[in-house]
Amino acid sequence: MAPAEPCLVLDGSARHGVRVGVLQGGRWVAEAHSEEGALEATFACAEQALAKAGLQFADLRAFAVCVGPGSMLGIRVTAMAVRTWTALQPCEVWVWEPLVALAAAVRLRGEAGAFHVVSESRLKRWHVVSVDAAGLPSPARECELEQVAALSGRILTTVTSAPQVLPAAVVVPEAWAELPKVFAQAGVLRLEPKPEALNAAADFATWSGERHRGTP
Repeated sequence: MAPAEPCLVLDGSARHGVRVGVLQGGRWVAEAHSEEGALEATFACAEQALAKAGLQFADLRAFAVCVGPGSMLGIRVTAMAVRTWTALQPCEVWVWEPLVALAAAVRLRGEAGAFHVVSESRLKRWHVVSVDAAGLPSPARECELEQVAALSGRILTTVTSAPQVLPAAVVVPEAWAELPKVFAQAGVLRLEPKPEALNAAADFATWSGERHRGTP
């Protein structure tokens, strides 16, 4: 299934900034991005994207929000925004994971066989999604650097600094521009009326709402 359109897509998973886009007719019709934190920028970016598309919130038929793994604060802010909006105006809510979306994007670009997609976590750990030869992604998991380095097969990431600690890592473009096509792939989106942040960590401290201070 695909989301009803127009659909407002939100991504607060990055360490810095938030992205919002309006999906209609199977393509982006408007986008907004801010380097400010999700707490400050989510609502402003949503308003900017809708204004560029010539739409109002009442015109929306669906939301698609990124649930991570990634910035817990950014993801929770965008998820709460969606829950607030749908409480005022009920419509479909879809969720997506950035590593699963990236895996689908690189397959659309021609990547074949089994591979892994990774992103930075905390405490020098990495989030990992492994994709088998049939294109099926594993659940996201958090791994130590040594575990990632020991993986067999290609390691793909959007983290430009990754090769400094993972020499075998290959840096690839982000998936955002391709999300309209990626969302059409099976298994990337799932319906979730009350989105929550995905936590792939094996052990974690209680979430406090503090901003990320960078990887220790």
